Amino acid sequence: VARRAAPKAGWRGDTPPQSSLPLRRDGQVDYESIDRSPISQVLMGTVRSLLAKTAGRDSKKPGYEGLIELVREVNDMEGTTVELQTRARGVFENILPSLGIGWIPPLWKQFIEPNWPAWLSNSAFFLVFYFLFPWLMGPMEGDDWMDVPVPENIRSVLFFLPESVRVPQTVKAERCRFLEQANCASVCVNSCKVPSQEWLLADFGMHVHIQPNYDDFSCRWRFGKVAPPLMEDEAIMTPCFTKCPSKTKGTKDALSLRERLRAEGAEDDARMAAAVAELTPDGSALSKASLEDRTGTVRKAGGCWSVDKDRLKRREGVAAATEPATTLA
Repeated sequence: VARRAAPKAGWRGDTPPQSSLPLRRDGQVDYESIDRSPISQVLMGTVRSLLAKTAGRDSKKPGYEGLIELVREVNDMEGTTVELQTRARGVFENILPSLGIGWIPPLWKQFIEPNWPAWLSNSAFFLVFYFLFPWLMGPMEGDDWMDVPVPENIRSVLFFLPESVRVPQTVKAERCRFLEQANCASVCVNSCKVPSQEWLLADFGMHVHIQPNYDDFSCRWRFGKVAPPLMEDEAIMTPCFTKCPSKTKGTKDALSLRERLRAEGAEDDARMAAAVAELTPDGSALSKASLEDRTGTVRKAGGCWSVDKDRLKRREGVAAATEPATTLA
C-alpha cells in the first residue's frame, strides 16, 4: 500500500511560499528594502536594546540576526512558561515609553477605545502594524474585510462616495519573518503571541487572537477577537520544528515526555481531535491533513518542550539529558 506523502510544512523544514519580497542568491528573503527604512531602524534598535537589557548582554551579530539571537537567549532562560511570557511582555510594554510616547496607551484606553466603533479601532490597529512593523514580521496585507455603510448625510454632499467601504479587521503577515528566523514554536508562542495578546489587552483594551500558521509561516492578528485559553489554542499543538536551533529540544527528553503523555495523554488527544474535527479553525495549518500530520507527530514524539505548561520541569529534564556524561578516573 502506497504511503501518503506528508504535506509540505515549514515546521518540518520545507521552504514556505515566497512573499512579495525578492529572494537573495542564498534563497533567503531579501528584507533590505524594509530594513533600511528609518522607522524600521529606530524600532528594531529600540526592541534590541530592551532585549539586551533583559538578556544581560547584547549580541555580536548585526541587524535582525542579532535581535533573533537575543530573543532565543531570553526564551531559553530558566523559569516557568508564565515567567517567560512575562519577561517578553515587559519588552513590548517598554517600546513606547522608550520612544518617549508612553502616554499613547492610557490615552487610547481611556478616551478612544470606549468611544470608537469596534471596526474603526480594529482598522486603526491594522494600519499601525501594516506601516510600522514589516521589519519584524515582513510584508503584510489586510484580511477579514468588513463592509461599513457610508452615512447618507455624507453621501448627499460627497455624491461620488459608494454606499459602503471595505475595511480590514485583521493584519496578515505573508511569511512571518520572526517565525521563520526563530524556527521555533516556543519563541513564537511565548515570546510573541501570548505576550502580545496580553500587552494589547492590558494597555489598549484591544482583544487580539494571533494565529501563526506553521505550514506556510503566515500569521494573522485578528483584532477584536478574544483569544482562547492557551491550552485550547492550536498554536501549542506542535512538535519541535525540524530546524529548531534551541539548545534544548523537548523531543530528546524521552523520560519526562513519557511521563507527561501517561498523565495527560487523554486530555491532549481530545483537544487535538477537536481541533482537527473543526478543520483547523485557528489557521495554524493549511489543511486538515496537515494538522493531523502535525498532531500525530506530537503524539509520537511529544510537543515543543517550551510551550508545555510544565515548562520548568521539562527544561530541567532536557538539560540533564543533554549534559555531557562525566567519567570517573
